[in-house]
Formats: sequence, C-alpha cells, structure tokens
Amino acid sequence: MATVPVDDPTWKDVFMALAELTGTSDSPTTAVKLFQSITAHHVSSAVHVAARLGLADLVAAGPVGFEQLATATKTDAFALRRLLRLLVSSGVFTEPEPGLYGLTRVGEHLRTDRADSLHSFALMMANPRNQQRWGELADCVRTGASRVPEEHKGDPFKQMPPHILELLGKTMTFFVSHTAQAVVQAYDFGRFGTLVELGAGEGILISAILAANPGLRGIMFDLPYMAENAKRRMAGNPVADRCEIVGGDFFDAVPAGGDAYLLNNVIHDWDDERSVEIMTNCYNQLKPGGRLLVVETQYPERFDDSIASRIAARSDVNMMVNANAKERSAAEFQALVSAAGFRPGRIIEIRPAWTGVRSSMIVEAVRP
Repeated sequence: MATVPVDDPTWKDVFMALAELTGTSDSPTTAVKLFQSITAHHVSSAVHVAARLGLADLVAAGPVGFEQLATATKTDAFALRRLLRLLVSSGVFTEPEPGLYGLTRVGEHLRTDRADSLHSFALMMANPRNQQRWGELADCVRTGASRVPEEHKGDPFKQMPPHILELLGKTMTFFVSHTAQAVVQAYDFGRFGTLVELGAGEGILISAILAANPGLRGIMFDLPYMAENAKRRMAGNPVADRCEIVGGDFFDAVPAGGDAYLLNNVIHDWDDERSVEIMTNCYNQLKPGGRLLVVETQYPERFDDSIASRIAARSDVNMMVNANAKERSAAEFQALVSAAGFRPGRIIEIRPAWTGVRSSMIVEAVRP
C-alpha cells in the first residue's frame, strides 16, 4: 500500500483536520483560535484597567505580591489577582512564583517612564466611551456612517471631552516620536528652502527634519491653542531659531512661503471632501514644482493577517466608527491629490520604529 508523507503539503490540511476531530493534536484548534478573537475585548479591557491602576509602574523594579498591589491600588486583593491572571495569560504580565506578578517585555510598554510607553493609548482606546462606540459597529456597517452627533460631524475633535483630547495628544506624541526618523531617512528634505508642517502638534516631526537638514527652515502650523503650547515646548530646542510657529485653521488658509507642505497622520481624520479642502489650500500657496507630502498608515490593496494589515484595518475601522473618516490606499491618495490639482508623485514605504515593519507611507504630490 502506498504511503503519504505526513509533511506532504497536499495532505497537510487533511491530517490537521483529522487530528482535531480525534483529539490527537497538541496544536491549538481553529475553533480556539476564533475563540481568542471573539474574546479579544476581554484582554483590551484588562489592559485598560491595568493602565488606570498604574500596575506596570508598581512592578517596574521587579515582581510584587498581589496583596501588596491591592493595598497600593485600593482594590480587592482576590479580584485583582484574577485580573492579573488574565494579563499573565495574555502575555502582558508574568507570574514567576505563585502570587507574585511582574512584567513581560510586552507589558513594559505600559510603564509611564518609558519613551515608548503605550500607557495613554491603553487608557484612550479601551475606555468605556470608545468601547460604546465600537458597540455601535453593526449600525455603522448597515448605514455606512457612525453615530457621531450631527453637530459634530465634519470635525471629529469637537465631540471629545478634554481628558480624551489630552490622552490623544500623548498618544500621538508616541506615534510621531517613533515614526519621525523613518520619515527623515526616507525623503530628501534638503532640496527645500522652507518646509511647512500642518497639524504639527508639539513639533516632533518637523524638529527631527530640521535637525537633519541644517539649511532648511520650517513653519509649524496648528490650531491657536496648540501653537501656544508648541511655543512653550520648543523653547530651548536647538532648531527653534529656524522654525516659526503659527496658529490658524487649515480649512481657512495655510501659511504662505513653503516649498513643501507636510501632513502627518492628518488626512485620515477627515472625509474626502474635507481632505481635498486642506490639500487645495496647500496647492494655492505652492509654486510650480512645489511638493505636498502626506504621511499616513499604509493601507494595502489586498489584506492578509500580517502586522501591517492588522494595523491598517484596525485603524481604518476605528476611524469609521469614531469619526466617519478612513485610512486610504496609495491609489485613493493619488485620486485625492489629483482632485486638489496636484500631479501624483512617488509612494514611499517606510518602517516606523514602533512597528518594525513597513506599515506607513509617504505620499508625494507635485504642484504642476
């Protein structure tokens, strides 16, 4: 009788299915893999509570007993232990000895004293308000629109309470801090005389670009209250003497005098119509040959289960649920810049330090 090698790819799926049915396999079944996806919100909620309680900071120096942690956080000791066990099972905390809890390398990112901390992101994304919005996902899919109050449509930030805006600011600081060098290394900014960054926030990205290009001057542009904050934060920055800070609204007008206009993680906040408005205002200030540069999440034409696809898909649906906005593919960006009068240029993939994979891109557009 002919035999079939167990590792024959033609028969591999058959053997795996038989092993599942007979219970002879030690590998996770497809059912339990789906179970993990279904219950993933349990983990995000647990991470959110861990961030609220400051557990990562309490065990930063090494494992601590759950009763001591309960005293420090004013929680019920045995309920806290059950939470910690969920976090251990999720790879965020460790239990080196019964009742003692510490951090894994993944959990280290919940510490507030790290430059690569995701503490604010955990507080923002899994907070009850955001969870409620995700609970409306079915309605959003049926209608094609989120349930953002009518008076807030067109501006996703008006609906946010002050503490969420503060968390968003800290979260964006993390992402731009760990994307800036990838942008600097991928694009030749030295060709320009003046670079204008719109929605510049604290100026992290434009500061990195100016530091790498000593002959370049910059203009930071953001809402007036953000511009005032930026002036305080830029004091003492080595590039401050080459960077002007201007307050305003990019839907009204943008500063004149730029050879290139830069938008980092801005366009995904807006629908197509509003995005074209922003880009058109840049077009109106540029001379022929000037550049518009858009840095955004890389949204593939075809999705798989890669890290880049997961980042893009989760961010896109989050934008749909919370802001009636979206992530866009390279082709969609080229259509947007064309609608604003630009000629599409290069699409440059970049690898942000925080992901370790090519998960973002620079979209270049040229003023004819």
